[in-house]
Amino acid sequence: MSGEAASFGSVGLYAGADWTVRCHAYPVASPILAVDAGRTSVCISIRNGVDMPDAGVEFARELARRAQQFAAECERLHAARTTGGNGDDPGRAAARDIAGGAA
Repeated sequence: MSGEAASFGSVGLYAGADWTVRCHAYPVASPILAVDAGRTSVCISIRNGVDMPDAGVEFARELARRAQQFAAECERLHAARTTGGNGDDPGRAAARDIAGGAA
């Protein structure tokens, strides 16, 4: 896919203890989700956000779903480490639900 409406970019980020996450919202412009970890910064926004397209809203909703799945997996691994359990807790079930049964 190419052209003005195509997405672009590539990044990998492995967060340590030195992170921040912010959402910058503006009255008439696309919001910006900013993730900072150490000396790395990643910003996510929607092209043509002033005239927010359907695809922009769909992307934001899927981003939120996958972020929730990510959080559930982190909580599962943390619980397994701190309790010595097998790691199959309600957080994993929530992640499976969000992913449509494939967590």
